[in-house]
Amino acid sequence: MPDNSNPSGSPLTRKKYTPAFKAECVRQVAAGARQTDVARAQGLSPALLGRWQRPALAEAVPSSAEREEMKRLRAEFKRVEQERDMLTKS
Repeated sequence: MPDNSNPSGSPLTRKKYTPAFKAECVRQVAAGARQTDVARAQGLSPALLGRWQRPALAEAVPSSAEREEMKRLRAEFKRVEQERDMLTKS
């Protein structure tokens, strides 16, 4: 059985990070900073930061229904622009 205490004899506890802290770390990586640099600066494991990024990436990637909706809206926008251009020419 592993000893869950540090040399001073007190039990080890897991660090808890606030959702705001996690979001800020993920935002820094999304803004272009290297994952390892952000993790090192915050005293985190790059693997932990990667686990925080996965849900954010899943939300950022549009679903197939969202892609279809964007495609439909782009086509409608193009049609409306063409109508506008025809009306301004006449």
